[in-house]
Amino acid sequence: MTVKQQQQSFFYGALLLISLMILAPNFIAEYLPTWWPGKKINLGLDLKGGSYLVLSVQTEEAVKSQLGQIAGSINNDLKKAGVVRGRQLNAREIELTSLGDRALVEIENLVRKNYPELTKGEIKNEGNRYKVTYRISEDKAETIKKDSVMQAIETVRSRVDYYGVTEPVIQRAGADRIMIQLPNVTDLEAVKKTIGSVAKLEFRLVYEASRTSPETASIKFPQKEGGEIALEDDVLMTGDVIEHAAVEISPQNNQPEVTLRLNSIGKGVFDRITGANVGRQLAIVLDKVVQSAPEIKVRIGGGSAVISGSFTKQEAKQLAVVLRSGALPAPLKHEEERTVGAALGSDSIKAGMIASIVSAIVVICFMAVYYGRSGILANACLILNITFLLASLALFGATLTLPGIAGLALTLGMAVDANVIIYERIREEIRNGASATAAIAAGFNKAHWTILDANLTTLLSGLVLFAFGTGPIRGFAVTLSLGIITTLITALYVNKFGFDIFKLRNSKGELSI
Repeated sequence: MTVKQQQQSFFYGALLLISLMILAPNFIAEYLPTWWPGKKINLGLDLKGGSYLVLSVQTEEAVKSQLGQIAGSINNDLKKAGVVRGRQLNAREIELTSLGDRALVEIENLVRKNYPELTKGEIKNEGNRYKVTYRISEDKAETIKKDSVMQAIETVRSRVDYYGVTEPVIQRAGADRIMIQLPNVTDLEAVKKTIGSVAKLEFRLVYEASRTSPETASIKFPQKEGGEIALEDDVLMTGDVIEHAAVEISPQNNQPEVTLRLNSIGKGVFDRITGANVGRQLAIVLDKVVQSAPEIKVRIGGGSAVISGSFTKQEAKQLAVVLRSGALPAPLKHEEERTVGAALGSDSIKAGMIASIVSAIVVICFMAVYYGRSGILANACLILNITFLLASLALFGATLTLPGIAGLALTLGMAVDANVIIYERIREEIRNGASATAAIAAGFNKAHWTILDANLTTLLSGLVLFAFGTGPIRGFAVTLSLGIITTLITALYVNKFGFDIFKLRNSKGELSI
């Protein structure tokens, strides 16, 4: 064995050993130490069973919500400047009402300094009042839309942790869509309720004509218990200040309730709110529905609050989860949903494995009978090919789907095709009178570019499928692309190395091919 062949032996042996180490947790995980470097191959939803959702983020609502917050902030900043009130006209425009020219100038200066994303519109003069329209810029609106999708993905991921799901798939699918796969979770309604709840929490004072400023507008909100209640337009505090939410049993009525712990900012705000409004009702509004409106009896400075109501224990748990994970930046719309039973997934795995094993046996038998000892070498390369491919799937954290199993079967066919092309070239050289050594060298050289060209074009197709496909299509593309790479390595290089090392002769001393 030459030095070059020794180096090749070491390289291919090391590659096989690393592949087996990576794959070991898939077969003997219970016998391996915790530090073992291998990984398990992730199974897709169609093989494992679970829930599949595609949600679209209502990004225009995110723009509207952000503009509403800006309007509230400007409203608070300009109360001393003579602004009667600020109100939101639509998703892109707000209107500020002022008294006199001087207040109008102060409004313009403040907006220009602190809110550059707003563009001044028309000014209406109604007696001694001026109404100024400001519109959010298109660049800012687009930024809000993009950020809202990314924020929604992170919020959804936090809520998925509630289910303790292993290997969930949560990823962007298009400009404003989120694809969610939850293996082993089949309660789709509970998933939708937990993941899709906006969880926008607001604290507002109940409107009282005798105690509320006449300039303060009122808005009617539905109550969880039924009916409506008038609340003040101003939002005193939002759910952004929540540090933790948990479910407890009320000692008064033995019913589940959600207790909130506020962060340092929230503690100060809540202390001021409760201190300035003793004797009034403070409404807790979740997703525009009043959960409760308790009376503020004393100043609350401990930084805690309670959401009570006619909750079931499950409802209270889900509410605590969505409050802990934070509010979604915009509502989510369910575009597609389905569940896959575990039994169906198990049947798919069995059917796929049976098909792959049967096809492998047929191919192995054919190659051994038709090409003799060279066919046995091709079969060894075929086994190496599948080993390298499965190890690559595990190493890169790829998810094996039912189309992915089809990709495995296709890889078997392509690997055999490459070997057949090489071996027929070698046979052709032998028929033309070449020696065994010369025939092998010429066969590999002539077949090299043919195999390379055919596989590279298929690889490009696989990359396109991966770039533009979703779900199972991407699973097929991953398996196909990795299979092409491992096929090229085993067919062109490992196979040639086998011919150089093993003297593949028959009983007559001729090349067994």
